Amino acid sequence: MKNRRLLQSLSFIDDKYVKEAEPKMEKSTSTNPLITVACLALVAILGLYLFIPLKPNTVDLSVYADSEYSPLIAAIDGYVYKPKQYKNNFSRIVNNFSFGLKFTSKGDATASPEYSEPDSSNGYVETTDNQVDGVIEADLLKRTATHAFRLGIKDGSNVLKIYTVAAEASMEIAKLDIPKFAGEISTKSAGEMYLSLDGKTITVIKKYSEKTEDKNYATSKVGITSIDVSDPTAPIVKKQVSIDGFYNTSRMVDGKLLLISEYSVRSSEIDYAKPETFVPSITEGDTTKCIEFKDIIYPDKLTSLRYNVVSLMSENGLQMLGANALLCYNSDVYVSNENVYVTRDYSIIDSFDGSDQRHYFRTLSDIQILKYADGTLENKGTVTVDGRIRNQYSMDEYNGHLRVVTSTNDRIYINGPEYVDKATELLANKRESASLTVFNLDTNEKIAEVRDFAPEGEEAMSVRFDGDTAYVCTAEVVKNTDPVYFFDLSDYTNITYTDTGVIDGFSTSLIQLGDGYLLGIGQENASYNKVEIYEEIDGKVVSVDKYLFQGNYSTDYKAYFIDRESDMFGFAIEYRTGDGIETFEHAYVLLAFNGYELVEVYEISFGKTYTNPSSVRVFMIDDYLYFTNDTEMKVYNITE
Repeated sequence: MKNRRLLQSLSFIDDKYVKEAEPKMEKSTSTNPLITVACLALVAILGLYLFIPLKPNTVDLSVYADSEYSPLIAAIDGYVYKPKQYKNNFSRIVNNFSFGLKFTSKGDATASPEYSEPDSSNGYVETTDNQVDGVIEADLLKRTATHAFRLGIKDGSNVLKIYTVAAEASMEIAKLDIPKFAGEISTKSAGEMYLSLDGKTITVIKKYSEKTEDKNYATSKVGITSIDVSDPTAPIVKKQVSIDGFYNTSRMVDGKLLLISEYSVRSSEIDYAKPETFVPSITEGDTTKCIEFKDIIYPDKLTSLRYNVVSLMSENGLQMLGANALLCYNSDVYVSNENVYVTRDYSIIDSFDGSDQRHYFRTLSDIQILKYADGTLENKGTVTVDGRIRNQYSMDEYNGHLRVVTSTNDRIYINGPEYVDKATELLANKRESASLTVFNLDTNEKIAEVRDFAPEGEEAMSVRFDGDTAYVCTAEVVKNTDPVYFFDLSDYTNITYTDTGVIDGFSTSLIQLGDGYLLGIGQENASYNKVEIYEEIDGKVVSVDKYLFQGNYSTDYKAYFIDRESDMFGFAIEYRTGDGIETFEHAYVLLAFNGYELVEVYEISFGKTYTNPSSVRVFMIDDYLYFTNDTEMKVYNITE
């Protein structure tokens, strides 16, 4: 009985304490109003962070709506300030924190690609082997019948030397240190020059660096100097003009200078209120002004902030006649008697295989056409060709048509286009070949194409057009194989071609000698270089003979001496004679083709005296070889 009462008592006590405790427990679990507000605020902030659309990464372009450069500003802004990849932070976090899963947007992956000889009767004698007759190319050496003008560099300054042309009696009669431009701090090369057809004016073009007070770096400039040499013993500087950018190339046609320069925009310095920070400018005397918007050409989708600037000016007085700035274009330029062709290459997504996440890329080249023949620059439109254009010799205008040889290039990338710039992991496979394409210049339409005529893996190394024919050397450089193709272009509806078959080496330059002969200079194997003669016989190309040599040679076409009347070819060599730094020797070799073989006619040995193969220029009169470099001219009788 006592035990039962004791248990009831204990039970009552427990219930009592439980009931007493209940209000306390309810009080301890109730929500503090401050905490509730804080939690709601945190949720709101998190929602704002996750789901409010991200602010575009750009500037307010409406401020520049009245600027003549407004469309260009919008294009540059879209390139410099990339659009946000995600709508909000939630989509960004989910995409980046995908738990190892891969999300593929079929719509984006399969989207359509975005394409975005002068008259010598007046004394002028041509020494440069110009690509196009009448379209004179700048060089280090120009001459008349009685004088030679040689441009060089010494101690960071341009030097013009003038020599008499009189066999062994030739001598230096004048030297002019060309004045530096305002702010010039560095001249790294000799530049190039022209001689007017009357033999009285030298035009020197050079690249130099300029230091300005408000910048902590040097800017690239192109300097043009006009020199009166009507009295060869007393040359006088007449005028100097500078252009922003880096000198690319130039041509002189009928007293008009075409100058092509490169100008790169520094994205960190762009101020849309100041066009000079994103548009090239031209300086004449004390006046500097930006190129007008109507004269700027650019693709729908920018791929760089580099311009090629085409300037047209008079040779006499250097008066500016017109200028076009081509944004995103490269440095390969071809000039015909009427048009300037400027190129740009880029890659597009050609197709996508969702099963293994492979994007197939294709290389394209745009060719912008500017007509200059009427004394002004006129935009004649753009043509697009598959592949990459190697250099100016890969293009040719003939009878209203443009013929182009390209190295076609298809690449496969794994894991999407985001890896395109990651060279260490992007390339799974590469298919390379060469193609020839023909355009009608009246309509800019493609009318003929020989697609991938070279074996897979080979690229176009050198090209030479000659009227209704073309020669193309292709090579798989690693294997040193060198087929040379001969094309018959007399009928664009039925283009035929043949080749030499696989032979050793490859040619970096092809030179038409005439009478069906072609000369190539290039590499034979890892130990030897070569000069080789080819002949086209009954539609076939055969190798006739080759001259092997060791050492370095210049790949600058202007450094070669070419005499088609006597089938002679000359070039400079730098070769090693031992293991030390001072064991390089230098020589100049003159070869002749007699119809059967290449014969060494003359060799000049300079021993250890340094002679840069690219700076050597040579001309011949009768049996005398006139050899020039940066510092001197020497005359050799090759019959002795």
